[in-house]
Amino acid sequence: MTNIQFSIVILTKNSIPVIHNLVNALLNQEFPYQYEVIFMDNSSTDGTPDYLNQTQFEHKKICHVPEGQFSHSGTRMQGAREAIGKYVIFFTDDIIPIGNRFLINLVQPLLQGKAVATYGVCQVNPITHDPIDAYIHNNWWENRYEVIEPISTFYWNLLTPEQKRQLCNFDNCSSSVVRDVLLSVEFPPVPYGEDMLFAKRLILNNYSVGISKEAKFYHWHKVSFTYLLKRMCIDQHLSIPEFGIYYIRRKLGVVKAIVKRVLHRTFVAFFKLKIPLHKKFYWSFYNAKTLTADFIGKYIGVLDENSIKGFSPLNR
Repeated sequence: MTNIQFSIVILTKNSIPVIHNLVNALLNQEFPYQYEVIFMDNSSTDGTPDYLNQTQFEHKKICHVPEGQFSHSGTRMQGAREAIGKYVIFFTDDIIPIGNRFLINLVQPLLQGKAVATYGVCQVNPITHDPIDAYIHNNWWENRYEVIEPISTFYWNLLTPEQKRQLCNFDNCSSSVVRDVLLSVEFPPVPYGEDMLFAKRLILNNYSVGISKEAKFYHWHKVSFTYLLKRMCIDQHLSIPEFGIYYIRRKLGVVKAIVKRVLHRTFVAFFKLKIPLHKKFYWSFYNAKTLTADFIGKYIGVLDENSIKGFSPLNR
């Protein structure tokens, strides 16, 4: 196993309904380098470990993460410490790589020395997933810089909050990192958002971060109101000290943001998309629900413990 250059770390938990898409895509990649696959399984009870044992990867390992010990940052760091490759690639279990050159495109900036960390381009499949989301967001990557160069603290402090946040875009659903750099800088121990904070750490510590625009993948899943509420609450709570950015400041802003975006997405559903009428209603309602959770969560994230007795966004 001394020739292994890449370690692919995949996070799994009861992944039987989705993991085969990723496994099949990886087995069909045109990738000229030796690699190992490390599955970080979080106490699956649906037969996922048995399925993973049967996969046809030449080098693989299954690491069992006990219930209650999983975290997006900590489990990825554990996988990186288990890895033997010079480069570590991270995937969630439910992404679907597009094309058989996805892997080589994802890691190309690393191999060329342009960046120490890269991430792929997330897409929403308009046929099997939310067509409204796909219509609005699938071109998000076109105007992004391919490589974000290191920034001094002086120039960082001159940037607007929006510029800081955009420069630190990173997506751990599909990413690749030089292992030694990752073990040195590390993902910060936060519930969510470890990828954007990691990108900030990199560019402020003289490292470059790249987006691999040819490495496209599908990733989307339905989320509950409470899950999204919690996630956006934490995202906003972290964004204030890290980037100085406030998505929502006042209760009235919550109402305005929800109404504006619900109207926009409903317009897209009924006047821009050629889908059956019942799907127009279904996806319009779904978007109204998620947008409501999104902005209420962001508003809660600006509150401190003095605003609501005993409340902290990080412990809810």
